[in-house]
Amino acid sequence: MMIFVIKFIRRNKWHKLLSHIIRSQEIQKKMAECIAEGIKPTEGMEVILKKVEDTVIEDMLNSDVIIFGCPTYFGVMTAGLKELMDKSVKYFGKLNGKIGGAFTSSGAIGGGNETTILSIIQGFLIHGMIIQGFQKGNHYGPVSIGAPDEAVKEECVRYGKMLGDLSVKISK
Repeated sequence: MMIFVIKFIRRNKWHKLLSHIIRSQEIQKKMAECIAEGIKPTEGMEVILKKVEDTVIEDMLNSDVIIFGCPTYFGVMTAGLKELMDKSVKYFGKLNGKIGGAFTSSGAIGGGNETTILSIIQGFLIHGMIIQGFQKGNHYGPVSIGAPDEAVKEECVRYGKMLGDLSVKISK
């Protein structure tokens, strides 16, 4: 399990993207890399990979944009991500105003992709985080059925750009 932490500086202010990868599956990793690619044009980017067991809530508290991605398991987020979300309850209100996003993959179109993303977004909304709908493609966030094809990769890049642009708008 990995986390991408992408930092960029804008107007002397640090912003970070925390893109949580629940399993070191190539699918989530590739999707997260494409999301990061969409944000990279922003000045001062830095990418850091961490294992989920090395991730602490402070990683979320110190981020302005948090994007969680995981495979779809029984129509919801994986147990590892749920555990991290459960730990974040102690910091209720501290994530207020941060930007959140989610992505997932599964083995089938009817595999529970939307409910997985919505289960992640629901936690973000309870924390008071900002969620922007995605008008092109999957409205709740990128979804891959199996390995991401070129269309999914492009969608992930656009999603990353959208959330990076939103962070810049909010920081003005």
